[in-house]
Amino acid sequence: MSLIEWSDQFALGVEWMDDTHREFVQMVQSLDSAGEDVFLAQYDAFIAHTEDHFQRENEIMQQTAFPPLHCHLSEHENVLNIMRDVRRMVVDEGRFDVGRVLVREMAPWFTNHAATMDNMLARFLQMQAEGQPVSPSDMPPACGAGCGHEHEAA
Repeated sequence: MSLIEWSDQFALGVEWMDDTHREFVQMVQSLDSAGEDVFLAQYDAFIAHTEDHFQRENEIMQQTAFPPLHCHLSEHENVLNIMRDVRRMVVDEGRFDVGRVLVREMAPWFTNHAATMDNMLARFLQMQAEGQPVSPSDMPPACGAGCGHEHEAA
């Protein structure tokens, strides 16, 4: 059984986000079964994909003044820092076990991130595309919860 599989629960209704998320899920699946001989190459491709994925979201959030920008950007940076730290452990210390733990943890992390932060971003973008004015007060209270700046504009 795979750690994670694409399903409609992940579909956000924003095509580029859904396409990127499908690729992310596929890469987690591939890494989960990768042998040590190909793990690092696949992991490097996963890091590159995740950097591009997050960069695109970050740019869109900045361009659209997405209200909980600070929290979402911070989460992206934290995840990338952990991925890079784990890569160093794999390369410098041969700690493929740590790499595999990270891959296993990416499945529940992604499930939560997509359902919360990315879902809110998708809803925000859809409202803007429909011409609906969106302000921080239009966002549900949970949008910024835990970030320390509830409803504070970027």
